[in-house]
Amino acid sequence: MNHKLLFLLLPILFWACNPSENTEFTLIKGGTIIDVSNADDNIKDIVNGFILFSGNEIIKKGAYDKNIVFPKNTKIINAEGKFIIPGLIDGFAVQNNQFYANAYLYSGITTLIGVDGGRRGWFYPDAKPGPDFYMLESVGDEVKSDSAHINDLKEIYDEGYKIALLKYKLNPAQVKLLNKEAKKLGMGTIGELGYTSYAEGIKIGVDAFVHTTRYSLDIAPKEMREAVAEEPFSNDLNSAKWKYYQYLYQLDTSDKSLIQHAENIASGNTYLMPTISLLYGDFPEHKNLWDEDVATILNPKDINNPLNTITGNHDYSKEVQDNYTAMALQELKIENVYQSTGAKYLAGSGTDVWGTMPGISLHTELELLNKIGLENRKVLAAASSNFSDAFGWETGRLEPGYEADILILDKNPLLDIKNLKQINTLINNGQVINRGDLLSLKYEEDISDGEIIYKSEFDPFIDTVAYNLVYGLSGKKTIKKDFQFINDVNMEEVYYMSDGYRVKAMIVSPKKEGKYPVVIYNRGGNRDFSKVYPKRVIDILARIAKDGYVVVASQYRGVDGGEGQEEFGGDDVNDVLNLIPMLKNIPKADQERIGMYGKSRGGMMTYLTMMKTNEIKAVVVMGGVTDLTMADDNRSGEMEKYVYSQLIPNYWQHKDSLLRQRSAINYVDKLPKSTAFLLLHGTADWRVSPKETFNMAEAFQEHGIPYRLIMFEGADHGLTEHKDEVNEMIMNWFDRYLKNDEALPDLTPHGK
Repeated sequence: MNHKLLFLLLPILFWACNPSENTEFTLIKGGTIIDVSNADDNIKDIVNGFILFSGNEIIKKGAYDKNIVFPKNTKIINAEGKFIIPGLIDGFAVQNNQFYANAYLYSGITTLIGVDGGRRGWFYPDAKPGPDFYMLESVGDEVKSDSAHINDLKEIYDEGYKIALLKYKLNPAQVKLLNKEAKKLGMGTIGELGYTSYAEGIKIGVDAFVHTTRYSLDIAPKEMREAVAEEPFSNDLNSAKWKYYQYLYQLDTSDKSLIQHAENIASGNTYLMPTISLLYGDFPEHKNLWDEDVATILNPKDINNPLNTITGNHDYSKEVQDNYTAMALQELKIENVYQSTGAKYLAGSGTDVWGTMPGISLHTELELLNKIGLENRKVLAAASSNFSDAFGWETGRLEPGYEADILILDKNPLLDIKNLKQINTLINNGQVINRGDLLSLKYEEDISDGEIIYKSEFDPFIDTVAYNLVYGLSGKKTIKKDFQFINDVNMEEVYYMSDGYRVKAMIVSPKKEGKYPVVIYNRGGNRDFSKVYPKRVIDILARIAKDGYVVVASQYRGVDGGEGQEEFGGDDVNDVLNLIPMLKNIPKADQERIGMYGKSRGGMMTYLTMMKTNEIKAVVVMGGVTDLTMADDNRSGEMEKYVYSQLIPNYWQHKDSLLRQRSAINYVDKLPKSTAFLLLHGTADWRVSPKETFNMAEAFQEHGIPYRLIMFEGADHGLTEHKDEVNEMIMNWFDRYLKNDEALPDLTPHGK
């Protein structure tokens, strides 16, 4: 058979084997598919190529020929004269909110290795749209037994983490043990070592190392290495870390210890992730990153140690700046030695500490990798295919079976790495993303508190739990009788301004036109625990809205994509207060009739808010926290360990005063006497002691504050045993004082 005829028949047979005629395909045709496989001896760019994908999977690629038969239901993207590469990967970055997600995508970053905690804040996993992410968590921050470290590893694996960050306090035997166990679990490993040398880590087979300054520790004297391992984090120029940095930047790059370490790195299969961009703002003559187009959607307040928006520099003292600049320049020289000796690289920005910025800082990292001597193709590989090689992921390559994360560029990045910003078409998870839309969530510094800056319809049924709650498990899309009201309400999610932060909130209101009284709902818990999940939107917010109320609920700053960091009763109380001016932007909200409903921690937020406003006419508190010291004692110290110390700024320095400030039992005299309070609590509540509400009621009595106290015998924290009765009580309370404008009771002693 003629070879040309065979070539033409094979594609036809391929499409004929397609499993379904209804399957939708997308074809990118024309353009140059750039080979990012990092194979020096076998580079295969495809000029006038094609890529066919369906859903989020690449089906086929090759040289385009008009005679190839593609499926009938195929959308065409014309890439003639353009350049096609995989979506970029940022190997070390946080995503705090939707704005960060948009910044990553706008910059062509379709996958992250997600880091969070500490200075970076919490990772926001629910961005829509947003890059894919593989979460990283550390093991070895403390000295522990082998079995304890293994338990930690298995715990983070069970929680969905894909990368184990092996840390300073692990000895070589433990690094070997954990690396082996991680591989069994299918997890990747990244080393940030201390007690274990990096030479040992290379022999063990750790997948990657992170931060130039960290994986260069082998160059330093043993005593210095051990001191850094004991205290790896400090900004004090006299700390062990900075003494090591100063040693490092004074080192001659021809030093034997550096050459030996470079040879050790080249001899293994461990990748380096320098994160040089952490010091980008400290290089002489760097550009101002705030001038980038995508910076318009970023809030400086949300970034750790942000660069000055006007100068693009850090506002350091001269001594501090000189040290950082010396370290930045030396990192380039050290990495030049590593790469010229044969090191392999992964690209990670380090976002968002030391002024690094989502999306923007990966591009500065790629430019810096180029500057240390990596040719452009290897730079591209560091942000794409090398991650597949290092961790075995099916992403970062334009190959059949890999994810359909694709960039179509107007200019060739092999000629200039800055051409990576010349994105014509962005495809994430098989979907074409309009890059212009990604900039619609712009940050504006002069927006006043309470202003809504973004609003969209909210679909709770993307959540399986919410769907099953309303429709059941039968598979039939028939709404349960108890949830028929869901068709009578509108559900929205918004971002509003609070103290300069963009904070997430939910709004549920009746569909019928009119003016309705308002209920502000204050959620309990902290961080993602007990936030306003889709189920709560339906079963709490919508249930109130169906009776003729506009219901608004803040997630509090730093949660569910909001900026900032919650403080468990600190400045985040302003996030509740700023819902009040937000009401003017909700046409159906009657700003003269406002009630408030707080549960658990939300009770604390309610009391603290009520000390600062007299605009609330009726309040309901269920299982409310009124005394943080009692709350901690009731939970045997776990509140201090896992909540207070992690969320309350400067907790250990001012513990007593900070707990007192957040405990409303100490400030009952500041609460308004013009508001009716309904206090509800279960006598079998293990989370918050019933004594907290008893004490509050007693204080209300002493200060002449109108209240009703109801204790539910044998009921739990959520009063779940009395759900219908409780819901009826709550609505009756709001109806009395909001809808019916009932007068407050006479509290003077009277009667027979």
